[in-house]
Amino acid sequence: MLRKSQIEINAIKHKVIEKIKNLNLTVDKVDELGRSFYSINNAEILIDLCYASLGEARNEYFFGIEQDQFQKNYSNNRNLYITFICGNENLVFIVPASVMIEILQDDKVTDHGNFKQWKIIIRQRNGIFELRFFGTYDITKHLNRYDYLTNDIEKSKIVQPIISYNADIRIEITEQRWETLLPLLPNNKVKTMHNATVEMLKCIGEWYGYKVLTETYPINLPNFPYKVDCLWYKNEDLFLAIEVCDSGQIEKDKDSLKLAKAFGARKVIIITDMNKVDRVRKLFMYNGEIK
Repeated sequence: MLRKSQIEINAIKHKVIEKIKNLNLTVDKVDELGRSFYSINNAEILIDLCYASLGEARNEYFFGIEQDQFQKNYSNNRNLYITFICGNENLVFIVPASVMIEILQDDKVTDHGNFKQWKIIIRQRNGIFELRFFGTYDITKHLNRYDYLTNDIEKSKIVQPIISYNADIRIEITEQRWETLLPLLPNNKVKTMHNATVEMLKCIGEWYGYKVLTETYPINLPNFPYKVDCLWYKNEDLFLAIEVCDSGQIEKDKDSLKLAKAFGARKVIIITDMNKVDRVRKLFMYNGEIK
């Protein structure tokens, strides 16, 4: 490992903090929250300033996030950002905690006795920066995104941000939402949210050049026990199987997707209402082959 001295690490962290201060923000250390936590503009925003040196053997950066600190600070302040410093001040990934929650939801931690820690790896491959934890996540767009930390974009010296995530989820009345989308569909005869969603997925698949089948059995599997809502094919190879569960049984959709994966689907997706997400996570928790 190309390990730097603590003096060098502190100097790199100081340079990162100075970049934040240059956005006309105040930055204060808050040791009571954790050794690596800083407050921006009197706790309007919190950042967890994490550093890792390059692992020479595998050319990757290895981070640890303490579970209790993360969960406690996120519950108290939704404007929490995890700042991954990869070796120097010019390679910094600023990731909203709301994004990290989705990545860490499988809840696999390493128990060190007096604390538990998630083990995170960041590496560059084919020009893409990947974060690995169970799955692999493209975090390239979070590189040096200091503008996430300011509400006053005019004062920011960074490029205008593209907002991809929000710490809070706004839930609309479902019927009001999907009815506004119906006129946009090529097949405007659909009358239910389920069929409207399937029709949207069909359109998206076709836009990307896939052969799309809806509400049918996978090709060459006539004895498959379930019809699948949407199937995307590359030639004759099943790329994606999707189930839409708005009012039906999630258990059936889980079994359908599990079998589709077993029979060669590269990816599977379940689409459901927000109020069913907790149930979905519990059902898939012990299905290691599906995430």
